[in-house]
Amino acid sequence: MTFQDCICFQLGSLSQKITRHYRAKIANYNLTHSQFFVLMAVIEFEGLQPSRLAEKSYIDRATVTGIIDRLERDEWVRRQRDAEDRRTLRIYLSPKAKKYKNEFVAIFNEINGSFKDRFTDEEWQQLQYLLGKLE
Repeated sequence: MTFQDCICFQLGSLSQKITRHYRAKIANYNLTHSQFFVLMAVIEFEGLQPSRLAEKSYIDRATVTGIIDRLERDEWVRRQRDAEDRRTLRIYLSPKAKKYKNEFVAIFNEINGSFKDRFTDEEWQQLQYLLGKLE
């Protein structure tokens, strides 16, 4: 067995290739790949706490906090205190992000679709199962 047969190498290599596709599409927005995916999580789960966004995006809490800090600095998201529990912060899209929301969803669907379309529905379900098994 060579290192190229290692699943970590193969998945890492594939991840880098997919990331390059996203980078090319999001460069004009001055977003990193990680920022884009956290922003997509906010689009899908707007109003969640940062800890829940971390869970949903499979990124550790400290990293998500740093990404949210940068997204907030660049006016893509806003933090807002929860109305019922002032100790709790929730993350919402900013007006700027709402303006580009449909473009971001289109980028996500285009790139994800370009990879997903290589599979039949049955193969896709099997891949999802196998990836889940690796987790």
